[in-house]
Amino acid sequence: MMKKIVSSVLAAGAAAFILAPSAHAETRPYAQPEAHAVRPVSAYQRNHESEWRDVYRARREFYARWNGNARERARFENWYARRCDELRR
Repeated sequence: MMKKIVSSVLAAGAAAFILAPSAHAETRPYAQPEAHAVRPVSAYQRNHESEWRDVYRARREFYARWNGNARERARFENWYARRCDELRR
């Protein structure tokens, strides 16, 4: 009796896998049109590009050495938000 139950459960599971649609990976080539597109850049963005780079670098460096101190993180995030706001204006 138990053997029939187990074999019917296994058969039902196998049928479910056979009937389920299989996932297919996309066969499109890895074309990235945005990599070749020229984006318009304002004079403001050109002038502040290095400053944005410095802010992003500071954030990466902070989290690379951050030891879990919540107060230190809050202080840094406050500075980061203020600096980003300054650069946006």
